[in-house]
This record gives sequence, structure tokens and C-alpha cells, in this order.
Amino acid sequence: MEDKLQLIRKIAPDLTEEMIKRYRVLKTVRLLQPCGRRMVVLALGMTERTVRSEIERFSVQKLVQVSKTGMVVTEEGLEVLEGLDTVFSIMTGLSVLEEKLALLLGVKRVLIAQGDADVSERSRKEMGQLAMRHLLEKTNEKSCIAITGGSSMEDLVLAAPEMSKPMAKMVVPARGSIGRRMELQADTLAVQLAEKLQAEYRLLHLPDNLSETALEEMKKQPEIFETIQEMDRANILLLGVGNALDMAEKRRLDEEIMANLVKQDAIAEACGYYFNRSGEVLYRTRSIAIDFDQISKMDEVIVVAGGEKKAESILAVSKSIPSGIFITDEGAAMKMLRVLEA
Repeated sequence: MEDKLQLIRKIAPDLTEEMIKRYRVLKTVRLLQPCGRRMVVLALGMTERTVRSEIERFSVQKLVQVSKTGMVVTEEGLEVLEGLDTVFSIMTGLSVLEEKLALLLGVKRVLIAQGDADVSERSRKEMGQLAMRHLLEKTNEKSCIAITGGSSMEDLVLAAPEMSKPMAKMVVPARGSIGRRMELQADTLAVQLAEKLQAEYRLLHLPDNLSETALEEMKKQPEIFETIQEMDRANILLLGVGNALDMAEKRRLDEEIMANLVKQDAIAEACGYYFNRSGEVLYRTRSIAIDFDQISKMDEVIVVAGGEKKAESILAVSKSIPSGIFITDEGAAMKMLRVLEA
């Protein structure tokens, strides 16, 4: 199919560019809905006149519904988007980029959203949808899913549909809670995902950096002990990646540890583990979390992180997860390629 699409592009480049433009407008409405035209204009950098013209066309075709609360994509519009996803991935060159990056990283698969999550809400939401679509392909009523916290995981959970039948057996946090924003903590996201997937859930209710004595005592609590057992049974991991020093500050690590991380050139953090550029673990926080040694035994590890600023962090973590599915965006992907090919 790819060869045929390239031939079409050669014989009618203006037509394929027009198709790509319309697809991007429709997909952006889907990602930001309910939204106004202005949001789409800002997300795509197109003129208001162009977006208005396309929306009017989609409205006539009943692909988009326009109301006082904003625009939304209709069921027919969703069918069009889903049916054309693969085609437009090839036409825009993303499929080639995905295959090339997966090969260079040495991972199972890479999926790339358009844009750069550092500056685009649209890109963040598309990463969430890509990750959720892949999760729904891999999970079943016997699956035990572990999820970390953070904004990438929040976008994934927001993208989850309300299922009418159980799509997993259990959802658990992959680590204790950090930060002050409850909506981004692993416990909170585990509950929300479980409710959408019609699954059971268990919680941790534990902060980072407890004393060793306190941590051992907490592990003995029946509710915590039961959650740890379920974490050990997890066969699917949803994992976010952060910048090492940013995450160390959020977790309020002491000054000596911070200084050592800086000295050792820590670049990435995932699930309480801190990595250097070579992918070596420099430090692990004192908390209850999924053990990285356990990852190789899991059926599926879905890593979600994007934005050019996180490119080197993603590279570092990828060395520990060769069997992972990496969901990222063009901003991070292009930066990773530049680093890998330098």
C-alpha cells in the first residue's frame, strides 16, 4: 500500500496535501472536542478562513456537529478517522519514522503523534489516544494493569472509553504517590482507569521517602500488603518518563542525593528509578513501586512520553525496556534521531 500511496503523491501532490490538511483538521477537532474554531486554528497554525471552510464542509457531510458548546466529531466522522489512520500515517511519513526509530532504539514498536507535546495540547491528547488504543488491543478480562502517575498517564486515562463489559481484572498504582496534584497521582489514575475498564482496583496511599522502618511497617498493613501482591501479578505496565532533576525536586530528595544525581549526569526518571545517558540506574527512591527487574516478565510495557525536552530521557529509559511499546511525538522523535545519528 505504501508504494501505491507514493505513486498517488507523485501524480497528484496537490490532492494528497489537501487530503492531509482535511484529515488533520478533523483529527484535531476529535482531540480537542468540544472546541471552537479558534482552538483548532491555534493547534494547527492554519488561517481561520481555512479552518472555517473545512468545518463547514465537514458539517454538511455530517462528520462534525457544531453547537453552542463547541464542535464534536460525529460517529460517522470517527469511522472516517479510524479507517484512514494507517493511510495518513504513511502519507505523512510517520510510519517510516516509527519503523526507523524502533530499529535504532532496539524496542518492539514506536508510535508517533503529530507535533510537539512541549507546546501542543493536541499532541499530548493524541499520544494518550494512541496509548489507549494499543492498551485496548492487548488487555483482556484477566489482565492486571499497573499505572504510574503524571500528565501523560492522565491523558491516557482521559482517552479511555467507558466500557460496557470488563476489559481488565485489576488496575493498581505502579508506585506510591508524589506531588500535590491529586489528579496526577498513580492512585487517582488507577481508580479512574479501573472504573472506565470495568475492573477492580487496589490503592497504596503511600508517599515517597519514608524511613526504612516506617516503610517496612506500612508493608505489613493488610490493605498495603494486598496491593503489593496485586502489583506483583501485573502483566501490563503503563509507564511515564520524566526528567531526572525535575522529578527529584518534585519528590523532594535531600541535597546530597540531588548533588550526586547532578554529578553523575542523571537524565531520566521512571517509576522511582534514576538513569544516566547510558541507561544505567544511578539511584532508586525508597518507596513501594514496580521493580524494573519485573518488567522483562510482563506481557506489555507501554511507555508514554513526548516533547523535544524529554527526548534524551526517553532514550535513556529505552535501554532498560527493549520489549517496550514507546508512544511519543514528532518533537521527541526527531530529537532522538538527531542524537542517535550524531
